[in-house]
Amino acid sequence: MHSILWLFLFLFPAGITSVCAQANSMQDEKILVQELFKLRNEHNADAAEKYFANTVEVYMKYLRNVPREKITEVDKQFWKNHPHNKFEITRPITMHTEGHKTVATIYGKEYLDGKSFKHEKIIIKFNRFKKIIYYRGFHIKP
Repeated sequence: MHSILWLFLFLFPAGITSVCAQANSMQDEKILVQELFKLRNEHNADAAEKYFANTVEVYMKYLRNVPREKITEVDKQFWKNHPHNKFEITRPITMHTEGHKTVATIYGKEYLDGKSFKHEKIIIKFNRFKKIIYYRGFHIKP
């Protein structure tokens, strides 16, 4: 009985530490998402590039296994065509884990012309190094 008590006392703090570390990691990624959208709303593709992994599995709808430099190039062209584009986050960012990946879900309004908007859901997946490996937007109904 005594050894079971010691085992419980030894393992229980380790479990708490693991849960706290995971929560802190998700908070880090939530801050990264907020910074990323700030830079995207400023149309600062060069600064936003640092948040992406060297190769991104999915970017938006059609790009697959794309280098981050290509994402920067695509974003610059998009913002050239849509100079008033911005994204407004309308709900709290939600986070969960899938294996070794942290997944952020962002709901908001995408303004292409600065005035009219479409409701969107953005899914961002981070690898264990806190780099974006998946970024996809979906049009949704409010």
